[in-house]
Amino acid sequence: MVHVEEDFFATSHGKISCDACHGGDKTAYEKDAAHQNIVAVPSDEDSIYCEGCHKELVDKYAASLHKTQEGYFQRIENRLGYSIKDNATLMQNYNAECGKCHVSCGQCHVQRPIAAKGGFLDGHSFGKPDRDNNCVACHGSRVGSEYLGQDERYYADAHRYKSGGSQCTFCHSGEEMHSSGTEFDYRYLDTDMPKCEDCHFGEDFISANSYHQLHVGNQYLPKLQCQVCHSQDYKNCNGCHTGGSGITGESYFKFKIAKNNFNLEATGKDYDYVTVRHIPIVPDTYASWGIADLPYFDSEPTWKYTTPHNIQKWTARTDTTGSEGSCSVKCHDSVEYYLTNSDLEAFEVNANKDIIMDDKLPK
Repeated sequence: MVHVEEDFFATSHGKISCDACHGGDKTAYEKDAAHQNIVAVPSDEDSIYCEGCHKELVDKYAASLHKTQEGYFQRIENRLGYSIKDNATLMQNYNAECGKCHVSCGQCHVQRPIAAKGGFLDGHSFGKPDRDNNCVACHGSRVGSEYLGQDERYYADAHRYKSGGSQCTFCHSGEEMHSSGTEFDYRYLDTDMPKCEDCHFGEDFISANSYHQLHVGNQYLPKLQCQVCHSQDYKNCNGCHTGGSGITGESYFKFKIAKNNFNLEATGKDYDYVTVRHIPIVPDTYASWGIADLPYFDSEPTWKYTTPHNIQKWTARTDTTGSEGSCSVKCHDSVEYYLTNSDLEAFEVNANKDIIMDDKLPK
């Protein structure tokens, strides 16, 4: 049978009749007749086809950002001043471009995401998401390439070589992906998001070296996000435009630290200084949709809180060999790594005024 391996029929899903999920006419002998009213991707309607056996997961997944894309909608609304959801024309444009990235149950558990050209993973068998064919298929240009060491001159993330670290599920659990059922509009508000401290925590970690004691364990000094010291440079992008124009200019590698004034309620709220990544938003990003300008462009920074996936023990920040390599020279007597006005275009200065670091870190 096309696209279905024999082993599939011994699985739980393989014991369900094809038409129970895909519809069509199982009594017909001609292909065209048998495929009348066929449902090619049943899990796109997961509340109908998946809920019968997986109701709890389906109910929770209804709130997942992978499903709702609320992060996109909220960012657009913040800068535009109103929601685009009630505007049929804008939603048509959105669904044709940005909206392609949402995924259903099947696009993680049985096939590659449709936005990444689809295709079965293992002859229709259902299973855990595959790093390269599922996660990296959508998140490859930044997270995937960082983690796997595919960017020239940079190393793969140290966690990749840990037992189980070859898969994204080493850090990102099913509970996080399916969601807890709580709706939110920004991924860093999710309490299920993994944190470095989930594994690297306690007195032994803090006392391991003087830098941990100063930058993490001292209540009287600023607390640094772990990536501030342990990330390599990472990819950033400038403007992005709808209407097929896409990213304006090539991506580039930078490392920038900013003040943590992002009002995060969950992950990262305790850090004083964090890594930030430039996102490709400009005032005329949505011009092809008929939105000439974003009246509230300054409502959010264009450099956003980020957690690079290229962790190393030794980085440009942690290499303290020689006088020029000391922390004082690199981080306390220099602004090389800090987000300052010199890193900003004129139109984005006001948007980032609360996070820039024109002053040096205190000693």
